[in-house]
Amino acid sequence: MSEKGGLIEVLGRNYRQVIWIGVLILCFLPAFVPLGIPISIDKLTIKAYKCIEELEPGDLVLVSPDFTPGMWVEVGPAMNAIMQHLFMKKVRIVIVSFYIDGPVLAEKILREIDIGDAKYGVDYVNLGYLPGMETAMAAFVENPRRIEYDYYGTPVEELEIMKDVKSIGDFKLYIFACVTWPDPWIRQFSGKVPKIITVISPAAISLVMPYVSGGQLYSMLPGTKGGAEYEALMKRPGVATSIMDATSLCLTFVMLLVIVGNISYWRKRLRGE
Repeated sequence: MSEKGGLIEVLGRNYRQVIWIGVLILCFLPAFVPLGIPISIDKLTIKAYKCIEELEPGDLVLVSPDFTPGMWVEVGPAMNAIMQHLFMKKVRIVIVSFYIDGPVLAEKILREIDIGDAKYGVDYVNLGYLPGMETAMAAFVENPRRIEYDYYGTPVEELEIMKDVKSIGDFKLYIFACVTWPDPWIRQFSGKVPKIITVISPAAISLVMPYVSGGQLYSMLPGTKGGAEYEALMKRPGVATSIMDATSLCLTFVMLLVIVGNISYWRKRLRGE
């Protein structure tokens, strides 16, 4: 092939098509085959993982998926990872939501993970939505049995898992996911539950870190990246890993395009074009 028809020149003349096809392939490939590209694992992710790893089978864990469907890509994959770990540890999980979309998102999480032989009402329960935001949190902390019916309309008194829930102190761990300020959850639950872990949007990390440093929060997972780190610790690649793989591949592709573009530019300058 002549210099005029060289690879760099061909790419230069068709750069729009090259970019679109390249990005399309690199975005969709990891969705079907997670590659598990190595990423650095933050110490807070390790801390959260060890916290759940230390739980005993049968321990009670409270979970609040308090975010909207539009923010699923931010915190949903990380919630999948952490919920998967809870079911692997065979702890008992009580889900309560202070956002109206929470119960539906909880059901989505339960459908997407492997819950093994866990039985509803015995090993886990979805108590649904408790309106009132921080007022509702305070009421739940005061009396977790305040909710009379679960998400499906079953009386709470008939659920075996709820027989051991008499006070907020019966829970060994509280996990909540949000994308805004974490203050209401921390104000109401800190000091009442031994440990609190949050799954937060990366944009809110600066709001969370003071609480982590002060001890009100035990640890946190920063969005999808935290979820990918958690999946790496579990050695179970999932949605978060696929998203991070696609991000890494696309960024690498962009760097290669910058290099190729500069080479093409300097070759043209040397030829006086």
